[in-house]
Amino acid sequence: MDSIVTLYRNENSIVTDAFDRTIFNICLQKEKFGHKTFLLCGCEPRVGTTTVSAELSIALSLAGWKVLLMDGNFRKEKEYKRLSEGLTIGMAEYIAGKVEKKDIIKKTNWEGLDYLSSGNVDDATPLHLLYANKMVHIIDEVKNDYDFVIVDAPALNAVVDASILAVKTDATILVAAMNGKKRKMLEQTYEQMCAGDVNVIGVIENRVSMKEY
Repeated sequence: MDSIVTLYRNENSIVTDAFDRTIFNICLQKEKFGHKTFLLCGCEPRVGTTTVSAELSIALSLAGWKVLLMDGNFRKEKEYKRLSEGLTIGMAEYIAGKVEKKDIIKKTNWEGLDYLSSGNVDDATPLHLLYANKMVHIIDEVKNDYDFVIVDAPALNAVVDASILAVKTDATILVAAMNGKKRKMLEQTYEQMCAGDVNVIGVIENRVSMKEY
């Protein structure tokens, strides 16, 4: 596990304080219910789910927890994944039986925080990866290895992938860039997830103006 994945934390103290408040609630979920695996997904694309996932993972590691940030987006092309730059293998290769778990989990520049890439997906429809027994197996394994596992998933209204991953994790957090028009979308997304027996524990409102915050 060479230190090859670099994650950057926002330097604005107001932003980092907001994430610190959020991890308090995540830690409370662990204390009260034993939750360790948290899936983050947007109600729609481009709401900053990956950035939020990385910031939460860093904040948890700074609090002294052992954390794994897992890329659960098998559809996004590799050139658009800044966190996976330089990585040649990941979960796709593990599920295909080409590599072992120890080969795909990488250290980051933050102590206690590791990163797991989705890998290289040849198929445009990666549902066979999401439904594979080895997907369940690796989630169960890393759940035992880490205090927290943060899964960064694609948007709910784009593909079904997030819904599939959500039932394999302990809890789901929705990420939304809110305004009046999008509140209805958030309500519909929440109802959709609850209807699928997904444990939705809250919403992170991203891209809020400092004045509004």
